[in-house]
Amino acid sequence: MIATDAAPAVDMRARVRDLYDAYYDTLDDVRLADWPDFFTVDCLYRVIPRENAERGYTLCTMQAESRGMLQDRVTGLTTTQMYAPRYYRRFPGPIRMTVDDRGVRTRHNLLVVQTLIDRQSEIVLSAVCHDLVVEQAGGLLLAERVVVIDSEMIPNSLIYPA
Repeated sequence: MIATDAAPAVDMRARVRDLYDAYYDTLDDVRLADWPDFFTVDCLYRVIPRENAERGYTLCTMQAESRGMLQDRVTGLTTTQMYAPRYYRRFPGPIRMTVDDRGVRTRHNLLVVQTLIDRQSEIVLSAVCHDLVVEQAGGLLLAERVVVIDSEMIPNSLIYPA
């Protein structure tokens, strides 16, 4: 299951890094239909302001409690919502990892930059991500992803997932 000695721990670190590389490539390439596949069926995905997270409040900017809810979010983004064309680039910081009885807990900073075709690029999100990575069917998946955004004020244009 989850590595506990030195050699498998190095392998696990590489596997977790590969998971995040694929995750962010999928989002940056706007392959939204593939995004829910990075999560377990009974996952938790939450985007929450820092002030709420620090006070223990559960009021979120966005929340999904299953892969099905993430798939619904993708359907909404790709078929029902209208917005100006844009590109996002995600810049994750170094990943810190700890192992517990549920899997690998990770923490990393995230900066998201948005570019509209007719405007300069702008930072739309500064956050820290707290994730739980688990092994299922021989692969790694996100069981939990909590994106704690530094500001309560995020642009209405934050359309795509973090």
